[in-house]
Amino acid sequence: MHSELTIKELIHSTILSCSPDTPLSVASRKMANAKCSSILVIEDREAVGIWTEHDALALDFSEPEQHALPISRFMSSPVATIDIATTIGEAALRFRDAGIRHFLVTDAAGDHKGIISQSDVVLNQGIEYFVSMRELDSVFTRQIIAIPGVMVVADAVREMYRNHLDAIVVEKSDGQQGILTERDVVRLISANCATTPVQDVASFPLLSLPLNATLYEARKLFMSNRVRHLGVTDSDGVLVGLVTFSGILANIEHEYVHHLRQALHETEASLAASNQQLRLAAKAFETTLEGILVANADGIIESVNPAFGSITGYAAEEVVGKNPSILASGRHDQAFYEAMYHSLEHTGHWQGEICNRRKGGELYFEWMAINAVKDDQGRLTNYVAVFSDFTARKAAEDQVRFLSQHDPLTGLANRTLLLQQLQRAIAHARRNESKLAVIFIDLDEFKEINDRHGHAVGDQVLKVVAQRLTESARAEDTIARLGGDEFVLLIEELADAEPVSAIVGKLVASLAEPIPVDGLALRTSASTGVSIYPDNGTDPAELIRKADAAMYGAKQGGGDAFQLYGSLRRSGQGKG
Repeated sequence: MHSELTIKELIHSTILSCSPDTPLSVASRKMANAKCSSILVIEDREAVGIWTEHDALALDFSEPEQHALPISRFMSSPVATIDIATTIGEAALRFRDAGIRHFLVTDAAGDHKGIISQSDVVLNQGIEYFVSMRELDSVFTRQIIAIPGVMVVADAVREMYRNHLDAIVVEKSDGQQGILTERDVVRLISANCATTPVQDVASFPLLSLPLNATLYEARKLFMSNRVRHLGVTDSDGVLVGLVTFSGILANIEHEYVHHLRQALHETEASLAASNQQLRLAAKAFETTLEGILVANADGIIESVNPAFGSITGYAAEEVVGKNPSILASGRHDQAFYEAMYHSLEHTGHWQGEICNRRKGGELYFEWMAINAVKDDQGRLTNYVAVFSDFTARKAAEDQVRFLSQHDPLTGLANRTLLLQQLQRAIAHARRNESKLAVIFIDLDEFKEINDRHGHAVGDQVLKVVAQRLTESARAEDTIARLGGDEFVLLIEELADAEPVSAIVGKLVASLAEPIPVDGLALRTSASTGVSIYPDNGTDPAELIRKADAAMYGAKQGGGDAFQLYGSLRRSGQGKG
């Protein structure tokens, strides 16, 4: 157990704060965006209060007007403080004795140095604490309450508060189980969702482990999914409890007290336990699935574990004696590494996402934590880096992020991304006193193609149309598909509206060419509407609406035409 480490080595030096008159909704939104479990209330550079995720449970969600009240009405005061030199083990006891989850960390002069939470104590235990084969049975709590998913949010939060729970299990009618946590409650404060069924805002499914799983397996699941609650199931798969950070902390407190008693009364036993911890650490070094690299004070690799080779492709003899830069991908600039070494020099710790290159040349992403190791005289002796490969998960996250802003059929921007790009383009045009054009394109014969040849052929037509629009537009233009056969082209940096007719003509001409699909040569034409910023509007929704109206006017005139908002012009392409 790393009870000898001090708070200084793991505190969050950046303190999320607000003034006493900050509306509760604003403060909670800051916490949700920062994924932070507390916010410090500062007045005249003094900490006058603190508001945490746990405090959110005391709110009455059926009274939305309270969200506009100042946070000073809800904060806890005075703020509990802890000295920066306190060890992690002592901090665990302080959390238990004070019955709180957050301390403001101060130095000898009383200056604010950061915030430490129960989660920090749990996540910064030595690896040997988690790999000593403890089963979840030693730390999990059987006090769980399950509520039906149709229960409204206000009642669910009230149930959590009444039963002193930091999380509550949510069950859908089909038996699927999820979880609502304090962090979810903070996120929902300004969402006006008091009467929303809790199943619409809870997290599904509930991540779970069997009762005979080890605490080390739980730690990996906690860290890989960035959660603080896991379900525990019996041999039949029935949920029997939850394992939480607070439950682990209680176990850590017990271990620390036991450690102190041994240190005072059983010197020999303490030495034997220390040796056992070294053996466990050595075993963990060999068997953990996380890569471990040990370098000397000059940054030269001294040893690596087997998982290092599995992840990087390098055998130990290929890297020992070399600099870790052998893994560099070239994706990070000098400033990235300077910030890393600055953190190691001043805090003794760095962690973050890094892109490296395997022996075979392929890139991979890893989450890495590096700690500086010093001797009893405070001299730097080693660096220890622990990392896990999360390339697959990152790719999945990138894909989800892409799909949230792009049309899955054509790969073009969707309405969400179009509105963002248009908002940015309007701000740019306003600064540069330039114009921009929104071109709304609707295919004239697409419904007939779908009806006659089927939706699979229709989808192929849409893909070809998307490709032709992309080829006809400039690289800096934005092309979006809004749905069906409706497309929008955003053109920036226009001195006037004159070039728009030529641009539309080029687009329409490309779409009039036969489209080969499954041996067919399909033809279509386009009705096109154009709006100009700032002539026809100054906000995204208005410009899109007027371009749509202009397109509708062109279609009403027989199609195969374009209309600059206010005037109809024929495209001259003819219908196929």
